[in-house]
Amino acid sequence: MPYTGSNMKENVSTTRGVQGGYLFRAATTVTDVPTAANWTPSNAGWLCLGYIPEDGFTERVSQESSTSLRDINRDLLDEVSGSFTETLTVGLMEVKKDALATYYGAANVTDAAGKLTVDHNWGKSEETFQYAMLLLLKNDRKWVKHIPQGKVTDRGDFTGNKTTAAQREVTITYTTDANGSGCKDYYESTETSA
Repeated sequence: MPYTGSNMKENVSTTRGVQGGYLFRAATTVTDVPTAANWTPSNAGWLCLGYIPEDGFTERVSQESSTSLRDINRDLLDEVSGSFTETLTVGLMEVKKDALATYYGAANVTDAAGKLTVDHNWGKSEETFQYAMLLLLKNDRKWVKHIPQGKVTDRGDFTGNKTTAAQREVTITYTTDANGSGCKDYYESTETSA
């Protein structure tokens, strides 16, 4: 049987952020959510978290090993899949309220009367938000990554010096939504027209 499709250089690409905003955060109740690759946040509920470093982000999928169900004769009856955990690790470069609130928790960060204050109170830092990344592939092909529910589960080291940009690395663990999805990606296709 002959195969369909062919190799296409257009499908091989690097990734970069959309100028003016790459990573956004909103309450899980905000309903203006991505449904296509050309989505941009139009609701005031979406907060721009600022620049991310040149090494970008890392998305990781971890799967626990599956379990074999066997009878008394060791005959295989079924294979039960292990659970999946999906994470996004990214550096937050801007020293501003919304980026700091993602790292430390919204209840721990205030910005009033020209004073930005951060309370390192980890008991107030366990929050679930939705996240969206606006990205571009080769030839300005759009890609939107939407995490309907995510929680910061790991915070990287902060190093301050005069030669390195001040940044706080966070790992966001996806929690599944009502449909069982942890993340949805929307790409502009090279193979079908809009």
